[in-house]
Amino acid sequence: MIAPEVYESSPNGPHGGGKGDLCKNEVPLLGDPAAYSGTDNTSTSSMSTDEGVLARMGYEQGMPILFGFVMMTGGPQAAFTSWTMVSTISCFLALALAEIAAALPTAGGIYFWAFCLGGPRWGPFLSWMTAWWNWSAWVLAVPGTQLGATKFLISALQIHYPDAAVLYEGWFTWLLIMAGLLIALLPNVTSQRWLQRYFRVAIAIFFILFCLFWFWFPIAASGKFRSATFVFRTFNNGINLGERQQASDAYCWVISLLFGAWEFGGYDASAHLAEETKDAGKNVARGMWMSTFSTTVLSIPTLILILFCIQDFDALISATYANNWAEFLVQVIGTRGATAILVMNWIDCTCATAAVILSAQRVTFAISRDGILPGSSFFRKVDGANHVPVNAALLVVFIASAVSCSVFGSSVAFGAITATTVICQNITYLIVLIARHTLGRSSFEPARWNLGSLSLPIGCFTILWSTFLSIVLLLPQVFPVTRETLNYSPICLGIVTCVSMMGWFLPFGWGGRHWFKGPNKTVSPAQAQALEYESSRSSRKTTGCPGAPI
Repeated sequence: MIAPEVYESSPNGPHGGGKGDLCKNEVPLLGDPAAYSGTDNTSTSSMSTDEGVLARMGYEQGMPILFGFVMMTGGPQAAFTSWTMVSTISCFLALALAEIAAALPTAGGIYFWAFCLGGPRWGPFLSWMTAWWNWSAWVLAVPGTQLGATKFLISALQIHYPDAAVLYEGWFTWLLIMAGLLIALLPNVTSQRWLQRYFRVAIAIFFILFCLFWFWFPIAASGKFRSATFVFRTFNNGINLGERQQASDAYCWVISLLFGAWEFGGYDASAHLAEETKDAGKNVARGMWMSTFSTTVLSIPTLILILFCIQDFDALISATYANNWAEFLVQVIGTRGATAILVMNWIDCTCATAAVILSAQRVTFAISRDGILPGSSFFRKVDGANHVPVNAALLVVFIASAVSCSVFGSSVAFGAITATTVICQNITYLIVLIARHTLGRSSFEPARWNLGSLSLPIGCFTILWSTFLSIVLLLPQVFPVTRETLNYSPICLGIVTCVSMMGWFLPFGWGGRHWFKGPNKTVSPAQAQALEYESSRSSRKTTGCPGAPI
């Protein structure tokens, strides 16, 4: 580990005012790398708006990704109940985190919250561990999202070439994942304008899919809708692949919670744009809970509609597509329509991968500024031409490529990757929420937007839920458990825990416990004003109107 540079306004620097000042001063902290070069942030602000829209529309890509999974881990009944339960509880979790975000609206995000809430004694350690868990969650979300996208593309090919053996080979899947990661990486290391175009494409595809789901599906299935009994009471325990049943129906239903848990998460993404958001104390918090509430309200009726449109359930669960969402589409709208939607799903998910790389890149850059990652001095470098942390993005994609190798020899790789991602996210939420209601209970100063008397009961409820969900996702997803069906998320979590703890406790002054005193501010208030002034001048020059208001 490399000790971080002490900047002018570091909490321990010669001009720092201590932990309290760091948590209460709303100046740029670990924000957009472009901000430190004084560049015009017009495109960044527009892009943050697109990110917010994408967050509220994510269910159109998240729901089909694990549709085949949930049909095997409970069928229609589990799909409806697990999605409805997870989405509803996620609204409370979003509210609990939004209250903290409103009081601490900084781009350091969730590991900065842990530092402030942990107090002088525990703040640095909690911040260090939260940084590692949060970084792991975002980095692992990259291969998970792109593997889901790749399954759409492979399924489209399998519709037309069902006997092509290459489509079932792990190396072919890996090559397609690499191609998708490259497409998603390019805008993150070149130009934010290209990234914005990616987001606009994803938004356009959402509206197309929304219309197809709500108009084409019902028309195509007209007169052939399934009964309410089928939709709400049909259960399928498809996780027992051996000669005898090892997993009960109750266990199978619990495993199906991953269906909704994969979609509802990443609440701290709004915080990564805090310093690029006007009135961040209100708008960042609103972005958290509004995206979750709107996704819940829109997604539940959409899921019910899809379930009523299922034609042949036995064929659906016995199909051999990479994602049996393809079988559903073929049943409802035919092979050509299915192929078109699967290709749109692939494009949409690949654009989503670009957005996930952006968040993972920001988190990598942020914790590298504090020297938390090995080789931090390399990963915090910002490209001089495009003002983006290229090395951070390359690290994210390199790890994603390595994790994607799990498709060689594992039939449940996707489930394991997604489960690990959700668990890492939940652990970061647990650290922050527990600190909020224990160590930081007396020192936490709520913003104008807060939960009032509901803060404690909502906090306790979401702590119990996050703990329960994390335990569930560690369980085997298929029986009997073999090398090919092993849920290796506990192994991944063990690796993250060991690396982060070793980094903290290393002797001879190397470990974080010797020098890490919390997140560092990268610019002082005076520097922030100077950057804002230079940005304003740059904007006026760009418009050609010297007196134009900003």
